[in-house]
Formats: sequence, structure tokens, C-alpha cells
Amino acid sequence: MSLMINMAILASHFGCQIATMPFTYLGLPMGTTKPTMEDLTPLMDKVERRLSAFSTFLSYSGHLQMINSILTPTVTYAMFSLKLPIGVIENIDRARKHCLWRGNDDTKKGGNLAAWSMIQQPKEKGGLGVLNLRLQNDALLLKQLHKFYSKQNMPCVQLIWNKYYTSKVPHAANWLVVQW
Repeated sequence: MSLMINMAILASHFGCQIATMPFTYLGLPMGTTKPTMEDLTPLMDKVERRLSAFSTFLSYSGHLQMINSILTPTVTYAMFSLKLPIGVIENIDRARKHCLWRGNDDTKKGGNLAAWSMIQQPKEKGGLGVLNLRLQNDALLLKQLHKFYSKQNMPCVQLIWNKYYTSKVPHAANWLVVQW
């Protein structure tokens, strides 16, 4: 009972709520398990809302610019922290394909001028430079892992190392940097 009272006092001092897992923090689902498609539905909805809001009067080049500057960065934030399920990536790719080829015309069938795998190639290799979200997600997570293992001078990295690993694995960071 005193734990609940202490939590209530702390919550009132910090101006926050007492909640349970899972919860949303900065737009990302936080919990003790891997996020599911249902947990990431707000992210997919956000991409689709932006698609319908902007793509009505754009040309193909405008649609491409919208994909690269609005739709893809919308999910990049989540990809820094979470391994997105394949279904979420496929749903977002479907919205990006729809934006590129059809705009806001749901009745338009076909019309794909090139394969999606070719569209995702860099411009230097004949593609349109649209990011491959699966590869981008893996690359961003590896970047975060590298920051952690190289013990970069960042508050979140220092917090984890000082709290959990300093006394248990004294030279693990040096070993992992050599292996990296």
C-alpha cells in the first residue's frame, strides 16, 4: 500500500500519470514484449493520413519527393528504436507505392512504371533513391548498437553502462569494438 502512496506522490510532483505496460512514449509503443502490428497501427495510420492529405495535385516527381521527404522520415524515428515487423514495413511500402503510382486515385489500376525493387535502387544505379525500409531499419538499429558497444559519450549509453555493465563486464566494450 505504501508503494502506491509513494508512486502517487512522485507522480503528482513530476506532473505525470501512473500507468501500466504497454504504454506510448514519444509516439512509440513501450512494453516488455516486441511490438505487434496492432501496437504500430498509429504509425501506419499517420503515414496513410499524410498520403491522402498531400498527394492530390502532385506529378510523379512530386509524389517521389513526397515519399522521400515526408513519408519515409515519418517512420525513420521508429526504426531507430524498434525492429519493425515485416507486416508493418509491407503496409508502409504499400502506401508509398500507392502514393508514387496512383496518387489519390483509388480507381486507377496498374500503372506501375517500374518494379518496386528497381525504384529502391540508388539513383547512381538507375533507381529513384527510395529507401528500402527493411535495410534502413537494420542499419539504424546497428548504428544504435555500435553507439552502445563503443561506449559513446551520450547520456543514455552512459546510464546503461554505469548501471548494468561496469562491475560485471569491465572490458567488454574494448573487445566488441575490436570485433566490430
